Amino acid sequence: MLAVRTIIMLIHPVLAGFFVIWLVRQYGWRKRGMSLRGQERKEALAQHQRHGEWLLWAGISLAAIAFIARAISGIIDNDDWTSNLLPQNIHGFSGPIGLILLWFVVKYGRETAHRIEENESFAVERTKHGRASDMMMALVMIHAFLGLIYTFQVI
Repeated sequence: MLAVRTIIMLIHPVLAGFFVIWLVRQYGWRKRGMSLRGQERKEALAQHQRHGEWLLWAGISLAAIAFIARAISGIIDNDDWTSNLLPQNIHGFSGPIGLILLWFVVKYGRETAHRIEENESFAVERTKHGRASDMMMALVMIHAFLGLIYTFQVI
């Protein structure tokens, strides 16, 4: 049973690695977007917006996978699925906070896109979008590092 528990608990970190790579690529839009012009920029911006929406749903799914893995771990360890659900370390607490920040990033991105479509001033929304993404990326890096350390405890 220990091997099954370990495999189940490693699903989240493996998927999270891909998620972090995707987030870093998405975060690199600022630098990439400055060098693009015309139709190429419009297409890249549309892709950036699509990927932002997908990242939100991927983040929610990733958090759900983590909770499901913790519930299964509780069943295997204690015969109680609720015993391991509450966060037990900083890594566990920072995940939901990061998800909330990701939601704000997407929210401000949507508002920016809406204002651009309406030909209104969008500087404030774009700044909020950028600052929220900066905060989120800082938290993601801390969360990922703590998750890496926590993964060694699981193994």
